Amino acid sequence: MSVFFVGTSLMSAVYSYQDRQKGALMHQLRKHWPAITISLIALWIFHSIVSQRATSMFAANTFEPSFESGKWAIRWLLISLSMTPLRTYLGWRQAIKLRKPAGLWAFGFASLHVWLTLKNSIGWIDLPLQPFIVYGLVGLGILALLALTSNRWSMRRLGKNWKRLHRTVYFAGAAVIYHAILATSSSKLLLLRDPNAVEELNVYVAVLTILLFVRIPLVKRRILSSPVRPFRKPQTVTVQLPQEQPATVPTEIVFDWSKVEESHEIATPQEKGTETTEADKLPMAQ
Repeated sequence: MSVFFVGTSLMSAVYSYQDRQKGALMHQLRKHWPAITISLIALWIFHSIVSQRATSMFAANTFEPSFESGKWAIRWLLISLSMTPLRTYLGWRQAIKLRKPAGLWAFGFASLHVWLTLKNSIGWIDLPLQPFIVYGLVGLGILALLALTSNRWSMRRLGKNWKRLHRTVYFAGAAVIYHAILATSSSKLLLLRDPNAVEELNVYVAVLTILLFVRIPLVKRRILSSPVRPFRKPQTVTVQLPQEQPATVPTEIVFDWSKVEESHEIATPQEKGTETTEADKLPMAQ
């Protein structure tokens, strides 16, 4: 019988531990679902680029893994940069949770772009490096440094310098977009394989320009003063009224009976200051 109770106790302890772990897992999923969702999307895109092979090199509108990985590096970087304005100006609080995973995936796709490019063109890269390669490596270096310091330990170690360091992400964005512009303008083969590359780069430049424009303090104050912020919750103003002091109620009431007796005494006519009447002169009835 004792063995039965011991076994039952162990089984209940195991089930309760599993329930706690399941509850903790569900809590983490509910808390971090935006980052998990964006990571799953990025992982699917990453897998599709790696798994597909390049098509005909001299045909129009063909797929090239190195080109696609570079495009997605810029796209994820712009998505990461747009998260702070979305939270600041539109009040979308969930946007701030997407900034870090989007930035890390931008570094991941940039690293894939470099690896695929070196794999396909290791024979014709000469020194000195061409300008578009230099700008690409500068952007990759900044993204690598930001990815390595995207943790709480680095935030504690760097202190206020951590925020200054991560503001260099705008330089990384400008460097990689300029790298793409120079690479597109210097390669007729790239324009042949991707005829829409110029229009797409113009969109990237416009988005980056807007993101830099809204960082200007004067523009930021003007936008924040506007009442149009769809995700902003209405703010409740609490007004603290002065508290009135409660009236003090005496716990013991003392009567002055001497004053009460004086007030009930019958005053004589002389005290009243009136003349005596005939009724007052009559003898009282026996």
